[in-house]
Amino acid sequence: MNKIVYIEDDPDLANVIEMALSENYDLLILYDAKNIVEKILSFMPDLILIDNYIGVTQASEVIAEIKTAKSLAHIPFVLCSGHADIKTIAINISASAYLEKPFALKDLYNTIETVLEKSI
Repeated sequence: MNKIVYIEDDPDLANVIEMALSENYDLLILYDAKNIVEKILSFMPDLILIDNYIGVTQASEVIAEIKTAKSLAHIPFVLCSGHADIKTIAINISASAYLEKPFALKDLYNTIETVLEKSI
C-alpha cells in the first residue's frame, strides 16, 4: 500500500481527504509544519500532498525544508490550493502536479495515481 502524507491546516478538509484516501493508502495527516522533517522521515511516504498555506507558512518553505533531508529529496509532491495562480506557484516550487481547490475526488485519485506511476 502506497504511503501518502497530507499537510493541511484545515481539519474539516483533512477529514474529508482521510475518508477518501484511507481505504486505499496508508495516510499520515499533518496539521502544521512543526518538526516536519522528523515526522516525514519516520513515515517515509511515496507522495506528499500539501496545501499552499499551512497557517502562515507557505508550501514553498515547507517543501524546501523537507528537501534538505537527502532521503526525502526524491519524494514527489502535489500542491493543493485555491490560489488564483496555483499553476505558476506549482511550477516555481517544482511540484509534480497541482490540484485547484475545490477539487473533485476523481481528480484527486487521478492525480495521485499519475504522480505515483511516474515516480516508479
